[in-house]
Amino acid sequence: MENTTSRTKNVTLSFKTTTEEKTALQQIAIEKQISRSELISSLVHAYKHSYDFIGKSSPREEELKLELEKTKKENRRLKLSIENATHRIEMEEKANRKYAKEQMKTNKTIFDLQEELKTSNSEISRLMETLNANQPIEKENDDFNLLYGSLGSLIISGLALFFAPKLFND
Repeated sequence: MENTTSRTKNVTLSFKTTTEEKTALQQIAIEKQISRSELISSLVHAYKHSYDFIGKSSPREEELKLELEKTKKENRRLKLSIENATHRIEMEEKANRKYAKEQMKTNKTIFDLQEELKTSNSEISRLMETLNANQPIEKENDDFNLLYGSLGSLIISGLALFFAPKLFND
């Protein structure tokens, strides 16, 4: 900047503009507390090497746009993943609620059946006690069992005596 201030500026550049544009440039220059020609000169010097990109995107801007598109795609993909996960969670919760409801019904049925079983067992026990109380005690059965056992052993020993000599003689 020192080089440009030490040299004498004696060449004039001009361009055509509308009155509104001239007024807008004058307002900007007043806000920055510089002259309109200094404002335009600084703009020209600032963008003289970027002339190819005026009205277009610079390579860095293009790079950032591509990066932004990638980020947007990733965000859309993640949103879909979240929506899918939420949907799966809702489906699983619904299935779990259905399973829990069925399990509650099953548990209630089991409980009711256990209660019926207890009632039936107590009724069977009561009936067995009544039946046992009504039957006479049979001592004769023990005597008959002893009698039949004795007769059976006598018959077997008699047969053994009858057939044993014939077996040894042959």
